[in-house]
Amino acid sequence: MKRLARTSAFLTVLVALLTLGLVAPGSAASSTGAVKGVMTLDGKPVKGLRVELHLTGDDGFENKTLDVDTTNSKGAYSFRFATDDPEYTWHTIIIKDPSGRIVNTSRRFKDRPGRTVTRNATLKRAGSITGSVRRGDGLPTGRLRVNVFGPFDKLDPDRDLPLSYPESVKAATDGTFTLKGLPAGTFYLGFVDESRTYFPQCYDNIPGTNYERDCDGTNGPAGSGGTTIRVTAGQRVSLEPQVMSTKGRRVSGTVTDTSGRPVHHADVTAYGDGTNTTSGDGSSSTGAFTIGPLRDGRYRLRVDAPSPWASQWFDRRDTRTSATAIDIASGDVSGIRVKLKSRARISAKLTPRTGALKIAVDVTRSATGSKPSGQATIRWGTVSKTVTLVKGKGAVKLSGLPKGKRRITISYTGTSSTAAATKVFHGTVR
Repeated sequence: MKRLARTSAFLTVLVALLTLGLVAPGSAASSTGAVKGVMTLDGKPVKGLRVELHLTGDDGFENKTLDVDTTNSKGAYSFRFATDDPEYTWHTIIIKDPSGRIVNTSRRFKDRPGRTVTRNATLKRAGSITGSVRRGDGLPTGRLRVNVFGPFDKLDPDRDLPLSYPESVKAATDGTFTLKGLPAGTFYLGFVDESRTYFPQCYDNIPGTNYERDCDGTNGPAGSGGTTIRVTAGQRVSLEPQVMSTKGRRVSGTVTDTSGRPVHHADVTAYGDGTNTTSGDGSSSTGAFTIGPLRDGRYRLRVDAPSPWASQWFDRRDTRTSATAIDIASGDVSGIRVKLKSRARISAKLTPRTGALKIAVDVTRSATGSKPSGQATIRWGTVSKTVTLVKGKGAVKLSGLPKGKRRITISYTGTSSTAAATKVFHGTVR
């Protein structure tokens, strides 16, 4: 009864303090905040805009979208949200238009618990570019892409990316494309064949120099970035049709492990003479890869795979010069099969001895956790011993070592399914 009386008295005092304004409502309950505003274009409210609410970090808005609203006929939006740390928390609203009438933009604000912050926005009218692009052989495709390079109009003042406009769009199957939501300014366009048959090129039908051609006006001699396109606020610019004109060669195949299971996300790069290199998009879920377009010549393939697979040169070679060369002078090459070995993990226990170290080696196949066979060579300077592993394990005594801390290198030879590996250990000699 006494505890109940004390609690009742405390609540009475708290209510009185709240009434007098001596205690902030936020201290009696969890803090909440709110933001509202109106979006206008040319002095009129804009309906149908997507407004996203994000937290604001040290380097701009955070990627996670907390909430989404759509502006009504009065151009209005509103959000309510929890404020975990009202002293330091900021939020950002991002204003986007799926129809491309405006240039996407953002506004930020500091949280004010228990109060509503107003963030209106006077928006800029966006321009657009329409056109078409097709393959030189006339085959219809949905794998042609248009890259956009233009004024560096940032969506968030504290972030370099993303920009306020899309940096890349895919052309439709018939080759038509539309770039919407563009700020006023000068643009370059680059056209890329994602099927890797045609070399990229720049507007206006200016070939690129290699697959990774940017067409941004900064690479190569003057004019190599293609014809510039000027867009004013609200302007719709129609381009002349474009044709992908320069074909290249392709190399394709599959990446698997030694048992034939496909390896996903393996990066395959073709190295030609000199500095000429071309990469693919990474192997698919079936292990398939395609590299191109390539100019006629001889190429050596480098395969870099995610763990637990070991990277290698084709065909299971350790160096570029020893790798098998693929000649594409006569046409595309397909059916290349790359079989990757598993990486090996080396562990060791070094036990001190007088003038020596007793070393127990343990090798594990990363892909399966099994213990492979093979040999391990243990070396300090010119002193070395080789041991044949049994179920991944072996032990040696390395003698003739000077007193003190010594750097010991253990090299594993590998097997048909497990790659060679080397690791350095440190042991103390008595």
